[in-house]
Amino acid sequence: MEMLKITGRGKTWQVEPNAKSTIIGRSPRCDVVIESRDVSREHARIFQDPFGRWIVEDLGSSNGIFIGGKRVEAAAVLPGEPVVIGSFTLSITPSLDEQIQRDDSVKVTAKITTEGFEAEIISAKEMHAEILSRLFLDRLDEIIDRLSELTGSSPLYPELCRCLANKPKAVAAVLRLPERVEMMPEHPEILACHFGDTPDDVAAQDTGAFIPPRLALRVSGHVLDAVRSTGDAVMVRTVYSADTDVTWTAVEADSPRAIICAPLGDISKVGDVLYLDVPLDDTPQSTPEQMFEFIRAVSRQVVTARKSLILMQAKAERSLFDHELSLAQKIQTKLAPAVPQDLSGIDIAVHYRPVMWVGGDYCDIWSLKDGRPAFVVGRVCDMGLPAAVVLSGLRVLLRTTLSFCHELSEVMKHVNSHLIQDLPKETSVTLFLGLFDPSTGAIEYVNAGHAQPLIVQPQAVPQPLGQPNDYVLGVQDTVFQTKRHNIEKGERLLVFTDGVTKAQSPNNEQFGMERLVHILKSTADHSASRIVDSVTKAVADFRQRLPQYDDTTVLCLGKS
Repeated sequence: MEMLKITGRGKTWQVEPNAKSTIIGRSPRCDVVIESRDVSREHARIFQDPFGRWIVEDLGSSNGIFIGGKRVEAAAVLPGEPVVIGSFTLSITPSLDEQIQRDDSVKVTAKITTEGFEAEIISAKEMHAEILSRLFLDRLDEIIDRLSELTGSSPLYPELCRCLANKPKAVAAVLRLPERVEMMPEHPEILACHFGDTPDDVAAQDTGAFIPPRLALRVSGHVLDAVRSTGDAVMVRTVYSADTDVTWTAVEADSPRAIICAPLGDISKVGDVLYLDVPLDDTPQSTPEQMFEFIRAVSRQVVTARKSLILMQAKAERSLFDHELSLAQKIQTKLAPAVPQDLSGIDIAVHYRPVMWVGGDYCDIWSLKDGRPAFVVGRVCDMGLPAAVVLSGLRVLLRTTLSFCHELSEVMKHVNSHLIQDLPKETSVTLFLGLFDPSTGAIEYVNAGHAQPLIVQPQAVPQPLGQPNDYVLGVQDTVFQTKRHNIEKGERLLVFTDGVTKAQSPNNEQFGMERLVHILKSTADHSASRIVDSVTKAVADFRQRLPQYDDTTVLCLGKS
């Protein structure tokens, strides 16, 4: 579970942020209230984008929001990255209890045994705390140094096992246990395992002789049950007896041995435990009690290291992803439509507002050689960098094709054939392409699967233009038809994307076509720019405290 951490003026507290929208400010109506005069009434909003990133957005505050010392309007926040609001610092603390994946090199299987078990299980609560000897302190420092050199969470458990099973006939493993309410499986999952080499193994390695692989590991069901029930480390120590088969140790025992099992964090649900089966060396510097305290100290260090590595890994992965989306944003920003200055006799306005993660909207306006403006509104059914790459190619393809062919059905056929070859699988494009002659009001257009535009007329209900068309681009060869319509004096054509009609309210309602038609009825006799402003304002008011989740494009044109 990710948490929003707020620190300032000697206080620190955490709240669980709402992925749809969390408003931060001084007002009691805010989701997170910060009572400070340098914080605006509604200062900022935090929400998750479709890729799971947390976005912080300034809501027009007086003092702004700062990341890395720079004031930002909106930005994706890295895990743990400080966001400064007034005299307070906010950060998103990611869930650091993610499970580490199993080491694929492990070929050992574990089998739980309960037979022949008569030794006493000693829990941490039953033992007096021991001060570690210099021998174990040095070993602990070595392990801490080794773990600090890791750059990812994957090698953590394998390296831990190698560090601990460094003596002959010692074995260290990390097991994943199910929730307490579930039965213990006969073969628990082994995430990592290492057997200490015997002198014979070392000699065989020196000569290049074959060493049979160890394929089985016996673990004590009683020991695992004790750890699950107490949530703390336990130990079993025994002295080998020739009269008793010690079947509950991991390896065949011919000397005194100890089993120590310690949880690696919270195991009340699915959790990992360190399982160590080692020969006893009962010297003043290396008693079983010393070994037990040493393993408990190691397990605490592993939990800390795991959280740090997971956080570091999350930041690294996010940084790469953010860089990719930054490239996509730059591409889409360059594609933002601009109304040509040489147009005459036309009343035209456009609102094009992409989201930070590039939702796939496309809009373009340019003049042909015969003076007619060409305009296009579309949508790539993808997000991020793949969508931006398609948008960039689509712009070049459309402009180039229209430079030598003005028959729109042929233009669309040519574009479609290219997209079929070039688009990634399961990606398609909807497109409304039009040519407008302002002197006559004639519009030629082709609609490839895009939402039907609306004809806005004074004192009349807006009507859809043409018939619905399900033939999207980039999927299959199809025949497109060029259609025509005359824009009369006072009429306007409104072309839009589903960022308008699918905008959501806090009640999970969609803005919908009915609301759009209602807005257009009340603004039908206005200019193109006022109509566009009315639509976009109505959508923003409908969202209320929710952020914009999708690209929004609205284009309106008519005779001036």
